[in-house]
Amino acid sequence: MAIHSVYLLLAFGFSLMAGTNVAAQPAPAARPRDRTQVTAVMVIHSYKDGLSGVRSASPDVHLSIGRDPSGPDEPVLLVEYPAPSGNPAGRDVQCDAEHQDWSAGQAISFQIKPAHAVRLSVSFLDRNGVVYTTWTELNGGAWQQVRIPFDQMRPNPYFQPPDARTGRPIDVSEVKAIAFAPHDQTEGRLAIGSFVVTN
Repeated sequence: MAIHSVYLLLAFGFSLMAGTNVAAQPAPAARPRDRTQVTAVMVIHSYKDGLSGVRSASPDVHLSIGRDPSGPDEPVLLVEYPAPSGNPAGRDVQCDAEHQDWSAGQAISFQIKPAHAVRLSVSFLDRNGVVYTTWTELNGGAWQQVRIPFDQMRPNPYFQPPDARTGRPIDVSEVKAIAFAPHDQTEGRLAIGSFVVTN
């Protein structure tokens, strides 16, 4: 897939750079929570318009929209991804932000169901141009709620854009997209619900 903007290049680069040397990463991980109702302050990305605003860094990642009777009562993104290859960004997926000012909330939240246990990275570029990445350990075969508080997110230790204004507090008042990538050694499949901002 051709990438037509600097932002997309950065997005796909930082998401998978988060996965290099996975075993050695000291980064804190958000923990999946029980599937309880989460009150959204705003939607980051839903799939009401299908795959509009959703893209993968590689054509080997297959994206579609579907529903799961055991999951959220809304369309979900289905991602089928290959085993790791020589392409460091080969399994990255990016979703454009429907609302770019997230400062009314305190966390990112979403529901997800991977086919098997997997480590997932979630990344975004804040208003200062700093890449923030969090890693989450997911259980296989079941829907789970993930909540990632902004105050627990840290700059990605493996990659920052040259113009990143590091050393400043996280600023989520203008975020253009959110990206995620699986970090395992096999091919896999996951279903993921809307990304939202919550309190």
